[in-house]
Amino acid sequence: MPFSMPKIATFSFNRESFWSAGGFMFVKNLLLLINFLSMLAGLILIIGGAYSKSTVSGDNFALLNVAGALAGWAIAIGVIVTAVGFFGCFGAANEKGMLLKTYFAMLLLLVVLEIAVGIAAYAKKDDVENLLGHAWEDAYKNDVNKVKAIERAFSCCGYKPNQFVGLENCEALMGGPPVQSCHEVATASLKGSLNSLGGAAIALGIIELIGLIFSAVLFRKIAQKERASESLMNEAWRINRNKIQYGYQNYQYV
Repeated sequence: MPFSMPKIATFSFNRESFWSAGGFMFVKNLLLLINFLSMLAGLILIIGGAYSKSTVSGDNFALLNVAGALAGWAIAIGVIVTAVGFFGCFGAANEKGMLLKTYFAMLLLLVVLEIAVGIAAYAKKDDVENLLGHAWEDAYKNDVNKVKAIERAFSCCGYKPNQFVGLENCEALMGGPPVQSCHEVATASLKGSLNSLGGAAIALGIIELIGLIFSAVLFRKIAQKERASESLMNEAWRINRNKIQYGYQNYQYV
């Protein structure tokens, strides 16, 4: 008797069975989650940008104009991200293909902008010390009041520890001896802000890139459902029309 191997059941992925078994709802809910996270990230960008802008506002804005510009971009992107995320949630929840197509186009442009801002923030991080040094020298030569405003804002004195110029003036200005140079505290503050803004922008871009893929899949499936529903309605209309014609013909023969 020949030896026969038992049949081994092999797993095969069927796309149609996946979608009919709840895959559509899975993608829809995942897209809702992604857009909700995008709205949260947008709020983080707004808060982080506002905080960074507050540290470079007023008289010391000229010293940290790079951070001020990036903070302004972060606030603008945060507002747009929050609005687009809400738009995506509304389109996915209501299963509107046209809304999702519009959301896809807006999100594609937004992802490119976010990644560009994130890269710019990380690139400018290495230039912080040089920019601060030149700005401090210009402010010290042209307007000492700006230097005092910076020292008051950061509770520091002089640009570097070996450059405590006018130490008694700093003590009178802050009500006590300085504990650190403005170079240390300003560099740490600016680099921290740029790291936060850059990381948030790039992370948000990656999350929304995933959202792009799922939104494309979702509006494709919605279009298929709409076509299937339209075809079903046409078939039902055709059957009803045939029934009416058949009944009318039978009525004529009675």
